[in-house]
Amino acid sequence: MEKKTYLHYLIRSFLTIIVLGFVISVILYVVLFLNQKEWLYQSYKEKAQDEFQQTYTFLQQQINHYKLQLDAIYELSHLKQTPKTNQAFKHLENNMLLNIKSNKHMFQLRYINAKGQEIIRFDRLKNNKIEKKVQLQDKSSRYYFQKTKALSAEKFYVSDLDLNVENKTIERPFRPTIRIAKPIYSDNIFNGLLIINFDAQELVNKIKEIKEFDVFCIDLNGNFLLHPNHEKSWSNQLKTDYKAFQEIPNLNNLIENPYWDQNKTYYLRKIQLTDNDFYILYALKKSLYTQQLNELQFEMLRLFFIIGILGLPLAMFSAYVQSSKTILLDNIINNIPHPIYIKDTNGDFKIINQALLEFLGFAHKKDLINKNSYEVIKDNTPINSNEKDKKALEKGDLRTIEKYVSKDNNEYYFEIIRVKIQYFTLFYKTYLLGIAIDITEIKRSNQELTQKVTNEVNNRMLTERLLIQQSKMALMGEMIGNIAHQWRQPLSVISTSATGIKIQKELEMLNDQFLLDTLDAINNSVQHMSRTIDDFRDFFKPHKSKNAFQLCDAIAKAISLVKPQYVNHDILIIEALEDTKLYNLQNEFTQALLNILNNARDELIKHKHQRRLIFIKSHLCEDKKNVHLIIQDNAGGIPPQIIDKIFDPYFTTKQESNGTGIGLYMSKQIIEEHMEGVLKAQNRVFEYEDVEYTGACFEIILPISTQKQELL
Repeated sequence: MEKKTYLHYLIRSFLTIIVLGFVISVILYVVLFLNQKEWLYQSYKEKAQDEFQQTYTFLQQQINHYKLQLDAIYELSHLKQTPKTNQAFKHLENNMLLNIKSNKHMFQLRYINAKGQEIIRFDRLKNNKIEKKVQLQDKSSRYYFQKTKALSAEKFYVSDLDLNVENKTIERPFRPTIRIAKPIYSDNIFNGLLIINFDAQELVNKIKEIKEFDVFCIDLNGNFLLHPNHEKSWSNQLKTDYKAFQEIPNLNNLIENPYWDQNKTYYLRKIQLTDNDFYILYALKKSLYTQQLNELQFEMLRLFFIIGILGLPLAMFSAYVQSSKTILLDNIINNIPHPIYIKDTNGDFKIINQALLEFLGFAHKKDLINKNSYEVIKDNTPINSNEKDKKALEKGDLRTIEKYVSKDNNEYYFEIIRVKIQYFTLFYKTYLLGIAIDITEIKRSNQELTQKVTNEVNNRMLTERLLIQQSKMALMGEMIGNIAHQWRQPLSVISTSATGIKIQKELEMLNDQFLLDTLDAINNSVQHMSRTIDDFRDFFKPHKSKNAFQLCDAIAKAISLVKPQYVNHDILIIEALEDTKLYNLQNEFTQALLNILNNARDELIKHKHQRRLIFIKSHLCEDKKNVHLIIQDNAGGIPPQIIDKIFDPYFTTKQESNGTGIGLYMSKQIIEEHMEGVLKAQNRVFEYEDVEYTGACFEIILPISTQKQELL
């Protein structure tokens, strides 16, 4: 390969690895950065949980402290009995004054009677002085009076965190407050309540002053109670209409999952200590959050820079290895003698070899690479079929045999193999691999071989027909002897009848009745001889047409052809037949039966001092589609050493002058190859009339019908 091409592959591989490494680095950086954000969020989660708990505990302690103050006033002032005298009121007033003086955060302490009228009221002024109010107000309509009145004796009412209101006006400067009230009962009758307003500014400061977080307090309706931006605090009371759901879009998700924020910024906890629950929400301070993220980014970028510097030699080495593999692959493909190509799904060539260039008549690969095959190649070549390419992409692969006529009118044959290939780089891509294998010589050899096979089959069929006819001819001598034996009696009848007529004529004793009877006898004998000749002639007709026939008729015809010799040798045929209609080759079936019967006869003749028996049985098989025929003798059976050979052609145990060795071979060919049945032989031991015999048993299984509309 030229040095320029090698450098081209090397540089392209190097740049590919660099780009791929850069893409992977960016993806890895983004993943790590997101993980770092998650890690940072989780690392502050524990801090947020701790701060939530401290705030909750502090608020609970504050509320419990004021509950104890109310219990102390209640007990010391004997409020289980309603104060009715001036002295009793004076005692209650002194206890209330003592409590408000001792707690600097308590800025209002009141006793309100059962009708909602303030009876005793102490206020802490801005200068920290305690003032007993003379102008008392009716609080019967205020929410805290109504809710406290509904409580049982041992309960306390704790109001929401809000701004203090005096005479229906928000006190300024703003004073955050929480009201704690205790109902007073005498003999289970509501007699009023004690209520403390304490300055919750210290509580607000405790909630807000956290170094790592900006703090929000939000009521159940999404209004801000506290906000890092003071202008947005108390949005409901101040009617500023700032809503938490507008500023914190995923607030609902935070309410469901307080410690999982998709923006990795917020933590939330529900506080259930006041009249209505509220939420405290922590947001990581942007300055701190940004600083830590920047530090993490810097560390990651420095790590990636070091990895990049160290990875350059590795990238060079990988590029060298990759380019070497690419060059090796290119050499391998180019040295394959068959045209090879790889296309994309649009038909554009991506990889081709030298053999394809030569086949298509192009000089350089650049003339085809990244060019559309259906547009560049105008000729009808076997490798360029849009329809077959699409079919291969649908099915996964496609094999076709294509004929190609060259410009000099020579015919060539190609086996075209198309295979769908899915390849993963950054994305899944689908390509089509095509290989064109020249099978012209194989095709011609196959055609020659097919012709030879056809000729050989025809010759074999001719030989088989000759063997069948030869087998029939071998039976002809025996059949002629049988005919001669059958003709003796009718010829004797004819001769005797003719002589009787002549003598009676000469003696003038011939009468009409005798003449008619004698002529009938002669005619019957002639008809019998004619039927014998017809049977003989039909059997030797050389045709193979199928016809419908009765099984019993075919067996009877075969028996009639061998009966004279069976009678001469005292062979008894015992039949047990179930007649069945067949559609098959009747003449050939008769020939097969004759071969089996003649072999049985020859074996039985050898046994001179025993009873000679032939059993012929038939019955319909259980499947109702086949008939089972058994021909069994008592001639002692077939020797075990030859039982597997009796159906071989030209195998015989008889003297050469007495046997050809093709009888049983042809019977098996007829039954199994021509009639689609089964013929097998075995030895059997059986009893007949209380005598045990051994003999050969031939079993034939034939289909009832082989077409002809399933024997109608």
